[in-house]
Amino acid sequence: RELARRDLRESFCESPITIGTKTASGWRRRSLPPHKQYQLDLDYLERRGGNTITYEGAEGGSKEEDSPADTLDRVKVVFLGAPGVGKTSIIRQFVWSEFSEEYRPTERRETFYPSVVLANRLYELKITDLPTIPYFPVSSHLEWTDFRYYGLRSATAYVLVFDLSNQDTFQHIRTLRDQIYEARDMRGVPLLVVGNKQDELSQAVASGTRYRDIVNLVRKHWRCGYVECSARFNCRVVQVFRELMKSIQAIEGRPASPSLAPSQPMRSHPHDTSEKCILL
Repeated sequence: RELARRDLRESFCESPITIGTKTASGWRRRSLPPHKQYQLDLDYLERRGGNTITYEGAEGGSKEEDSPADTLDRVKVVFLGAPGVGKTSIIRQFVWSEFSEEYRPTERRETFYPSVVLANRLYELKITDLPTIPYFPVSSHLEWTDFRYYGLRSATAYVLVFDLSNQDTFQHIRTLRDQIYEARDMRGVPLLVVGNKQDELSQAVASGTRYRDIVNLVRKHWRCGYVECSARFNCRVVQVFRELMKSIQAIEGRPASPSLAPSQPMRSHPHDTSEKCILL
């Protein structure tokens, strides 16, 4: 009996895995070669472990995290801000021209891959929308343990979003901004501050001292780009990305691409399978 069990185990371990396909006459067996039995799709496991939703262009199809390979003009943009300020709404309005009145907190990372044209140069964007982070990791170790697969410290640019109608949310990005500058060298890394929900900004708040202090702090002391927009009405949303790309071009100091033909702006839609490009 023990000999029979040993023979059975050896036969199971050494024999190739057999799978079948159903035909009109019955099941047809097909064997996989032994060397393919134990291969694991590590890219799939990494994506699964990171709980990532990825979009190619603005489509809903899956996409490898680093595919296509980063090109010369690949721009990795990370959106950060307090809960409910409209980070996701800005991105989806820009990429898909859509807005939802229903608020759903971002629970896992979502990545979008639109293409944009500015000054006759084509850029491939990788826009990352993240759940609210309590702090910015000051080291690669903390990023790996607490914010794995977020790509916080390797971003090409940051967009910090706050709610104009709730100016308490500005303190959140103010803290994040200080932590970012402490955690990494920000020379050559643009940072853009965006005040969303401009449609909800009352005249009393807009004329208040606190509002003016925020604007002066960002423009004069932080010396970074500042845009006010309304994702709900698609007001100045394109301007957000225009200012961001202008900052990147100013840092790069690159001339316009002579080989790029002029094109018309094309808005992305989840069900549109054609190539997508947004002219800024």
